[in-house]
Amino acid sequence: MGVAWGTFTKSDGETYRQIEVSDSSDWSLFERVAKRLTSGLRGKWIERLDGLDQRYWDLEAAGGRVTLHLEHYLGITIYPTSGAAADKESLRLLTSAYKLLTREGFV
Repeated sequence: MGVAWGTFTKSDGETYRQIEVSDSSDWSLFERVAKRLTSGLRGKWIERLDGLDQRYWDLEAAGGRVTLHLEHYLGITIYPTSGAAADKESLRLLTSAYKLLTREGFV
């Protein structure tokens, strides 16, 4: 699977866009994506939560926030950080992340 747009539905039924990076929970790929996002978007990781089969890293850049998420059964996704789903800056940041990850030579 290549990097693609997807849709996520929250428990309250609200939907928003997300980037589907991989359907594999590849920790090495997660690290490469994190490095690419940090350097390409000039962002800062404001929170990093790592568990046995999940990782949630929140990136702040250009006035928005997105979450890079690894889930053992679902793979790797990027979506607006909780509470920022409707935030215009976070949606712009998500679009910038998509462009960055779909450039030739990555993933």
